[in-house]
Amino acid sequence: MLKHCLILILTATIALSGVSQSNVNELIATGNQKIKEKDYTGALSDFKNALSISPNDSLALNGIIRANTLLEDYKEAQKWIATALEAYPNNPDFLFRRGITHNLNGSHDKAIQDFETALEQNPGISLKIQILLNKASAHFKLEQFTEALADFNHVLELDPRNFNAYNFRGLVNFRLGYYIDAVTDYTTAIDLDPTSPLPYYNRGMSLIKLNENQKACSDFRKACQMGYITSCKMVVAECGAR
Repeated sequence: MLKHCLILILTATIALSGVSQSNVNELIATGNQKIKEKDYTGALSDFKNALSISPNDSLALNGIIRANTLLEDYKEAQKWIATALEAYPNNPDFLFRRGITHNLNGSHDKAIQDFETALEQNPGISLKIQILLNKASAHFKLEQFTEALADFNHVLELDPRNFNAYNFRGLVNFRLGYYIDAVTDYTTAIDLDPTSPLPYYNRGMSLIKLNENQKACSDFRKACQMGYITSCKMVVAECGAR
């Protein structure tokens, strides 16, 4: 009889655990959907509810950090990152998130350290690409252009059709004075996403440096037509017409 009762109790416990985990997964899924819909406050509530059911759940913690970062509450994001890293000190995603907050706060050297530590944890390809893009951004802000160029090159080895890598590598090439390479990168970025005005504007700036003013003005006008105000100003300044 006692054995029978113990089995019933164990079965009930397992069943309750399964229901709880199902609730956690559902809350995390709805939280991620709300982030896509830019309902960051609603997403934060879902992730916190998930964490209340399953303390130290890594996906719930990651969601809370993402939501706070998107709400630009970096202080709160840093608090949750510290909590997450106490539970998961070698988690590349949490190291990556801390690096992002350092970047946003202007602590680019600290950001690079976190990104490098995250890369040492052998993250998956998708996360590795995001880490490298943000690490390159930190190097760029520190005017470490050679290091930034190496990171963007690494991204393109992993993802040869990465729009951001081409667009921002073009900016690095521009700052290094490699204007022909910059034009090539911006042209590829345009091929990958012809709806973005930035590579048109940036290619125009590179073409100006190459004394290709007519081609530059064509790019400035295109970016201006797409609503990029800075490019409209270049049309006035360099092309003599609105």
